[in-house]
Amino acid sequence: MKKILCILFCLLPVLGGKAQTLYRDQVRIEKESITRNEDNNVLSIDMDIVMQENLKLSSNHVATLTPFLESNGRTKILPSIVVYGRKREVVNQRNNIAPSENTYSVIRRKHNKEQIINYHQQFQFEAWMRDAEMKLNIDVCGCCDLKEETSGELITRLNILPVQLQPAISYITPQAEAVKHRAIEGSAFLDFPVNQIIIRPEYRRNTVELAKIRATIDSVRNDDKTTLSSIKIHGYASPEGGYANNTRLAKGRTQALVDYVTSYYKFDNKLITSEYTSEDWEGFRKFIAASSLEKKDEILKLMDDSTLDIDKKERQIAQLAGPQTYKYILEECYPALRHSDYTVNYTVRGFNLEETKEIIKTRPQLLSLQEIYRIAKSCQPGSEEFNRSFQVAATMFPDDPIANLNAGAMEIQKGGDLTTAKKHLAKADQKAPETLNNLGVIALLEGDYDAAEKYFNAAKAGGLTTQADTNMKQLKSIRNYPKE
Repeated sequence: MKKILCILFCLLPVLGGKAQTLYRDQVRIEKESITRNEDNNVLSIDMDIVMQENLKLSSNHVATLTPFLESNGRTKILPSIVVYGRKREVVNQRNNIAPSENTYSVIRRKHNKEQIINYHQQFQFEAWMRDAEMKLNIDVCGCCDLKEETSGELITRLNILPVQLQPAISYITPQAEAVKHRAIEGSAFLDFPVNQIIIRPEYRRNTVELAKIRATIDSVRNDDKTTLSSIKIHGYASPEGGYANNTRLAKGRTQALVDYVTSYYKFDNKLITSEYTSEDWEGFRKFIAASSLEKKDEILKLMDDSTLDIDKKERQIAQLAGPQTYKYILEECYPALRHSDYTVNYTVRGFNLEETKEIIKTRPQLLSLQEIYRIAKSCQPGSEEFNRSFQVAATMFPDDPIANLNAGAMEIQKGGDLTTAKKHLAKADQKAPETLNNLGVIALLEGDYDAAEKYFNAAKAGGLTTQADTNMKQLKSIRNYPKE
C-alpha cells in the first residue's frame, strides 16, 4: 500500500512559523527555515517533520518520507527519512536489508507517541529553483509490496529573487566657509554729452541707470543678513573716434561714477575701486561674430590683426563695412559698448538650521554649501526636501566638486535615469574615493560588474573601506546568483 503526502514550503527565510498540519491532521511541519546564502549560493533547508500521536503505521509496513523540489519538469530529490513498523524493522535486520544510500535517517514508529525528525539539508542553489514547489512524498509499503497512491497537498511556492541592490552611496560633508563672500554684478549705460565726462543725473536715461546702481547697493546695505564690503567699477568706451580721446573718456567717466556713488552714500574713498578699458573691442568682436553682416569674416580678420595700429584698424573696418553698414554699427553696436560694469561685494552672516530652511526657498545665494548640506542631513533621505537641497547646492555652486559629488549621489539614490548623476560626478574630484565609489555604484546598477569592481577597489585603496566593502559584497552576491 502506498500513500503520497506532498508538502510545499516557501523559500523565503522562515523561522518558527505557524505549524502546518496535513495528511488528515496526522503530520505537521514546524520551524521551517529555507534560505539562500548570497556569499556561497548555498540553499539551506531546516524543518521539523512531526509524526503526531494519531499517525498509524502497521507493524509490517515501512514509510519513506522524501522531500524534493520541482519546477517546470525539473526535480531535485533530497535524502529520505525511513520509518519502520516494529515487525518490518525486525525482518530487515534479520535479512541485513539496508536503506538506500540517499537516506537521511532511519527510525522506528512508536505508536500513540509524537515523533520529531529534525531535517536539515544544504546544497547549491540553481536558477530553476527560484520559484520551485517543495514537496514531501510519503511512500507506505506493506509486506507484499502492495501500493496505493493518494494526491498531495500544495502549500506555497518558493520565491528566491536575485539580490535586491542596496548600495552604499557616498556623500561628503562640506567645510564651513570662514567668511561667506558674495557679489552682485550689473552693467549701467550712462549717457554723456559728446566728449564730456561729467554725469548729469537727469540727462536722457541716466535717471534709470543710476537708480539701478543704487538699488543694487541698497539691497545689500538695507539687509540685516549682509554687510557691504567693497564696490568695483569698470568703465568702457567704444572704438568710435581716436584711441587717446577714448582713453580720456573711459577714465574720466569711470571716475565720475565713482565720485557720484561716493558722494551719494558718503562712502569712505577706500570702499570703491575702479579700472577702465579705453575701447571695448571684446564686446565689439562679439557683436560682429553674432551678426549676419555681409563682410563679417573680413571684419573679424581685421579685428584679430594685432599688428595694426588701433586707430588705423577702426578706420579700415569702417571702410570695409561701407557707409550703410558702418552706420548700422554706430547705431546698434557702439552705444552698448559704452558701459560701466559694477560689482557690489558683501559678506553674509551665518544662519541656524531653522533660518536656512526658510532662506533656501527665496535667497539660496546667501547660504554656504555646508548650511545647505545641514538642511539635507536633517531630512529623511530620499524625501523631496532632501533631494531639493542637493539640487540647490549644485545650482548655487555649479563648479564645486563637493556640491557635484553630493548631487550625483542624491541622483543615484533617487533611482531611475543615471544620466544626471553622471554629469554631476564628471565635475567632482575624480581621484576622491567617494567619487570612485559612486561611479562604481553606477557601474553596478548598469550591470558592468568588472568596472564596478575596479572602482570599489580604488575607493577602498583611497580609504573608503566600509562603503567599498559593502558594495563589493553586493557585487559578489550578484555574481554568485546563478544564471538561467
